[in-house]
Amino acid sequence: MISQNHIKKVILSLIVVSLIVPSIFAERIPVDGWAKSIGKAQFGDSWKDSGQRTHYVSAKSIGEISIYGESFGFKGKSESEWSLSFHDKHINGRIISKTTWTSEKNPSSKFRGHGICDLTAGAATCVSWLKGYGEYDGKILELTRNESASASRENDDSSGPNLYKLEGIVMDEPEP
Repeated sequence: MISQNHIKKVILSLIVVSLIVPSIFAERIPVDGWAKSIGKAQFGDSWKDSGQRTHYVSAKSIGEISIYGESFGFKGKSESEWSLSFHDKHINGRIISKTTWTSEKNPSSKFRGHGICDLTAGAATCVSWLKGYGEYDGKILELTRNESASASRENDDSSGPNLYKLEGIVMDEPEP
């Protein structure tokens, strides 16, 4: 038979696990959303390297962001400065960007960070890391950004805004 002492240990272990496990998972909230670029990116000077890839000294873009998850939401304006951008004639390349997302409800609440996008024949796959400020102080976002295959352009291919699916997590910034 099972001893009373053994039952107490099992119950105590279950209580400890029930207290610890939710706090581990509660810090990471899955989020989904959309990023939409508005207008064309503004490109600065460029040059070609020995492999005929075009390098841009600077580029900037603006857009709209909408992210939602359980007990989390953000909607606002995105401003990105591409610090490294290069492409071949087939639009294969890489973009490394610095980004600020400003809340439409409160302009002092923002997310700032950076991202990396790999381009294959013009289709982008990106990863972004952002830190919260203001209302979002102490939060970080880790997201993937992929072009939506079914809605990559809202208008025509030459002038429509790109639409990107965002997926990832929002969590408390880890303690150092």
